[in-house]
Order: sequence, then C-alpha cells, then structure tokens
Amino acid sequence: MLLDLPATASVEDSVARLKELHEAYRADYRAYYEAHASADSPAMRGADPLIVLVPGVGLFSYGANKQTARVASEFYINAINVMRGAESLSTYAPISDEEKFRIEYWALEEAKLQRMPKPKSHATRIALVTGAASGIGKAIATRLAAEGACVVIADLDLEKAEAAAAELGSADVAIGVQANVTDPLQVQAAVDAAVLAFGGLDLVVNNAGLSLSKPLLETTEADWDLQHDVMAKGSFLVSKAAARVLIDQQLGGDVIYISSKNSVFAGPNNIAYSAAKADQAHQVRLLAVELGEHGVKVNGINPDGVVRGSGIFAAGWGANRAKTYGIPEEDLGKFYAQRTILKREVLPENVANAVAVLTGPDLSHTTGLHIPVDAGVAAAFLR
Repeated sequence: MLLDLPATASVEDSVARLKELHEAYRADYRAYYEAHASADSPAMRGADPLIVLVPGVGLFSYGANKQTARVASEFYINAINVMRGAESLSTYAPISDEEKFRIEYWALEEAKLQRMPKPKSHATRIALVTGAASGIGKAIATRLAAEGACVVIADLDLEKAEAAAAELGSADVAIGVQANVTDPLQVQAAVDAAVLAFGGLDLVVNNAGLSLSKPLLETTEADWDLQHDVMAKGSFLVSKAAARVLIDQQLGGDVIYISSKNSVFAGPNNIAYSAAKADQAHQVRLLAVELGEHGVKVNGINPDGVVRGSGIFAAGWGANRAKTYGIPEEDLGKFYAQRTILKREVLPENVANAVAVLTGPDLSHTTGLHIPVDAGVAAAFLR
C-alpha cells in the first residue's frame, strides 16, 4: 500500500487517507480472491496490508506482533532486491494472479491454518506496565505477554526491569526500561521507548507503588509526599503521557490503575498510603469520562494485601503491618486470607487475571469500573 500524501500533510489527513486506501485495498483483495477461488475454496482470510510505503519517510510493516511485522518487512525488502536484480539484467515480470492464488491458498497451507490455535486475546497490543520488575507488576507483564501482547517493563531498577523482560522472551516480545514515575521526563522516555520498540501503545498499567505503615502522629510530611508523588502524581504523569499517544493513534486503548481495597477501606496506621490510593481510584472515574470520547477505557483494580513476591512487603511494609496486627510477619498472608469472605490469599497472578479480562475483548464496553481482587472484604464493598 502506498500512502500517497505530501510530507506536509497533517496527521488527520494522513489517517483519513490511510483508512481510505485500506478500504480500497480490501476491496481489491476480495475481487482478486473471488476471481480465482473455486466453489470449494476456503473462506478468505483477513485482507489487511502488511506493508505501507510513505514517500519521503519509509516503510511501515505490520503484524500480530513485532516478530511477524519484522518478517513481513524482510520479505518485502528481499522482494525489492529480487526486482532490482532482475531489472539490472533485463526486466522483472511477476507471476500471474492465478499462480499467486495457488501459492497463498493451496490445500496444505489451508489445512495448516485450520489447525492453528485460536488467536490470543491481546495479539497486536502493546502494553506499558510500571513497577513491573517484581510482584504484581511482573505478574501482569507475564500474563499480557502470554496473551500475545508486546510488553514494556518499566521500573525504577533498570537491571531488574531488563532481567524481567528477558524472562518473557526476546526483544520482539518485551523490553525493560528505567523509569521513576515521579519524573515527567523519565515517564515520557518510557512511553517513547514503547512507541519506538513496538510501533505504538495500546495499554497502560499504573502499578508502581510503595507504602509506609505509620499512624497519623508518626507520619511526616516527607512520608506523605513520597507516597503521593509515586502513586497519585506518578499515575497522573503516566496516564497523561500515554493519553497523548492513545489520542493521536485514534485506535482507543486501555488505562488500568492498580489501586487498593484501602482506597475505600479505613484500615489502621495507614493514612498516607490509603489517601494516595483513594486519589488513584478517583483518577479512574475522572479519566474514564474525559478519555471516553477517544475510545479509551479507564478501569481500576482494588487488591487486598498481596504478600508473596511483593517488593513493597519485602521492603518493610510487611513487617510494619504484621506489627500493627500483632502477628509474625511470615503469617501475614494467612492472616489476610482469614479475614476475607472466601478465606483465600490474594496472589499477584489473581490481579494479573483481572487486568487481562479488563483489557481483553470481552469487556469492550466497560469503563470507570473498579474490580475488587480481595477474596471478599465486606468493609471494602463499593457503594
């Protein structure tokens, strides 16, 4: 497909022309299929262009993920080289449409396609997850990658972020970047890295967080500022930077906030953390309204304390909460489980499951929602 517009064309003009060319391409491809298909030919597969040429800019390739897009571009470049080589000797003549059809739709190829697994729910989607080198964030990144998404793991610790990304596969699947979410320049750099690595951005998870468990009279201004900077301000900065891309793309998207049951539950010795989480929870509602006109869904998840694999709990929060409740720290997960309706401990994977559902195809009409992932805490029921 050749995007035949001048370099001075606006983004809006380019998008409109690309949509027009896309529809024309699909019509041409359908005519090609119908002209060569027999009565027993299989149904036509999706006729979407893999290569878009923009004069003066270059080649853009598309696919279900970065790997398939890269392969498509390599095939195209090789085809150009074949044409150039042929024309240096005489002339290049492509095979007939009939022969192309035989290659594309031959019986064994169709049989192979029929045995292929169902497309993954997040194929073609590009996700940015903050605080994703451990705990809940890592579980979310792992689940999204398993569902076919390309993932950018953003974390304060670059080495851990890169290691977590490497566990998910090659750079075609995931990359790790360093990002302090309180710094707008680092946040913008993380968003830019996602766009540069994978070609866009579809899904953002505000997961980065920390906590200090202190009663009111022991909570300092520095304690308050730190927690609000990371969670309330940090989520705002990430959502703002991501929204610019999502709006420009005109493809919709998802923003997820990992809030907490503490955003609605009044627990002891927890003033700064719970207030910051309540801020995040209301950002969900505000942005759901503001970004809805652009097709962007904004939803939240309210977990109970996730002890296993948690960087927050390992960094002292667990010890403080155990002291507050008068139990050994190693029993904290069991304690949280016993106070729930279902008597189940909440794990990072449980939160990741909720993210996958909220951002998958089955909840395409849901925005402004908070999903509890707390095994049932009646005091945190939403009213």
